[in-house]
Amino acid sequence: MAAIIPPYPQGRNLLAGKTVVVTAAAGTGIGFAAAKRAAEEGARVLISDFHERRLGEAADRIAAEVGCERPATVVCDVTSQDQVDALHAAALAQLGHVDVLINNAGLGGEVDVVDMTDDQWFRVLDVTLNSVFRMSRAFLPAMYERGSGAVVTMPRCSAGGRRRGRRITPRPRPGSWPSPAARRSKRQSTTCGSTPSRPRSQCTPFWPR
Repeated sequence: MAAIIPPYPQGRNLLAGKTVVVTAAAGTGIGFAAAKRAAEEGARVLISDFHERRLGEAADRIAAEVGCERPATVVCDVTSQDQVDALHAAALAQLGHVDVLINNAGLGGEVDVVDMTDDQWFRVLDVTLNSVFRMSRAFLPAMYERGSGAVVTMPRCSAGGRRRGRRITPRPRPGSWPSPAARRSKRQSTTCGSTPSRPRSQCTPFWPR
């Protein structure tokens, strides 16, 4: 039975006047799709990735397909705090402020879990987990100061590698961050929020394959 692809929704300026930063947005995956959608909804967008050439190509493609101004680009290795801080500074310089941060960087295991070395596993954690901490730590203070903002984090279900030819995919649970205790703090009187997104089908060029 052939896959049924839903019609692509048209933009309705839901993010008009907003600014959005997306990590790991080069290529044809979720990061690119999120950045493109934000632009379609009227946001000013800054995209970041480790791959400079692909990052530039992604920005050119978004501008051509959406008919918007070319998204700003910043090359960033999210495992480096210095580069994360530089990304934040560039976002403020080019966008003025950041309304939405989308943490999309992630790395899956490339070997059987029983063959994975500590260094390989720590690399997975550094890109997939620690980067969320670094990015949020860099961007949240300005959001708290402005009294508004949102952080969206794309959970990675396949970071555990493979076992006997099958990918280990723990089931993520919906949740929110900060903790209930933190939400009761004075800082949480603002409208800043951060919520992990729930994995679901995503229209990409790979859908029909």
